[in-house]
Amino acid sequence: MLIRLLLRWFLLATTIGLTAGLLPGVHVEGGLGSLLWIAALFGVINLVVGTILKILTLPLIVLTLGVFAIVINAAMFALTAHWSSALTVDGFGWDVLAALCISVFSLALELALWRLRRPWRQVVPVDPG
Repeated sequence: MLIRLLLRWFLLATTIGLTAGLLPGVHVEGGLGSLLWIAALFGVINLVVGTILKILTLPLIVLTLGVFAIVINAAMFALTAHWSSALTVDGFGWDVLAALCISVFSLALELALWRLRRPWRQVVPVDPG
């Protein structure tokens, strides 16, 4: 359980680092320690504030087929940048792009890890005859 939590924390720090490297409007000051701090802060903000906002705006999320959840994630990233001196974002548009990038990178890394843990088994066709 603890290993899994630490791995997800490190993966989130990695995705934030990739996002900062990809988007010119997202800046991270410092190295790995700063990324780990930003990931921890983002995780806590997303857990507490993000959950409350997603519950309160559930009808709007359903109405927009989930697109509004991206706006909420962007707002959580903006809060993280506001509360951390190691992360600066040039504007809310960059927050939205960063939220999209973090979602895509996190999904890709989660799928890669899942693939490593559970390799596809080769299916051998059975000859009916």
